[in-house]
Amino acid sequence: MPTFILGIVLGAISGGVTYGLSADGQLAVIVGGVAAVLTWLGIAALIIADD
Repeated sequence: MPTFILGIVLGAISGGVTYGLSADGQLAVIVGGVAAVLTWLGIAALIIADD
């Protein structure tokens, strides 16, 4: 659960900063979604590599 929340938080921060800098809502959603997914995949990769 903490991994999921971390992904959501980092995605929200990334999307918010992108929106603040570009004022483009669609771009902000894409950047936030990509940041969240990459956070989840990165942590999953670390867990798999640790085994």
